Amino acid sequence: MLELSSNTRVTELQDQSPAMLDALMATGIFRDGDDPETTIAELCWGFGLNPIIILRTLARAQAKEAPSDIDVSDLDDLTLTQVVENIESLHHLYLRETLPVIGELVDRVASVHSASDERLIEIQKLFGKMAEDLENHMLHEEEALFPMVRDMESEGAIKPTRCGDAVGGPITCMENDHELMQAELKKLHQLADDYAIPEHACMTYRNMLEQLSRFSQNMVVHIHKEDKVLFPGAIKAQAALREKS
Repeated sequence: MLELSSNTRVTELQDQSPAMLDALMATGIFRDGDDPETTIAELCWGFGLNPIIILRTLARAQAKEAPSDIDVSDLDDLTLTQVVENIESLHHLYLRETLPVIGELVDRVASVHSASDERLIEIQKLFGKMAEDLENHMLHEEEALFPMVRDMESEGAIKPTRCGDAVGGPITCMENDHELMQAELKKLHQLADDYAIPEHACMTYRNMLEQLSRFSQNMVVHIHKEDKVLFPGAIKAQAALREKS
């Protein structure tokens, strides 16, 4: 595995990791014909960027090359636009319908049972933050990345959005959101004892834990579809468009 640093040269990515090269090119700071002997640091300095941001993007691309036990083979024969529609219908719609319901359950359980278990207050605060962050995340995708993907397939070009005209920009933001969300999901698991239902739990308490468990499972698949299918697919699609132009 390539050990990344600010001194890593583009030619090393070309030789050892096509996924990282695609991710770098998607940011727009390196294009075909540029000097492959340039280092990551030199590229970033030329665009006024912090190399750490690009290195994190490359590290995520490298991690995606590792195998996973989540099966998304049902997306194999779909176009990128169809993948977007799958995510919107099975995950975004689910979240918009479910987050308010779970939030109300969490608030009710915390108000009644937090005296005997202070972790319920932590769950309440954490879930409230996650719900707000997810709404912002979905809006960002629906206003920037998803239109870009649809434009590439329907128009053969990308109309600039608030994130510019390169898919790498919004993808980097989305991946940062995913890292934060994965850490918060882990914390939620811990606070809720892996969603195990206590013997003393009332129906509302039980319903809350069951809903949180389904939410967590849905989010894991949601993130995986984007990280493993949509994002690399969008990066490759834009690279192919640039080769034709």
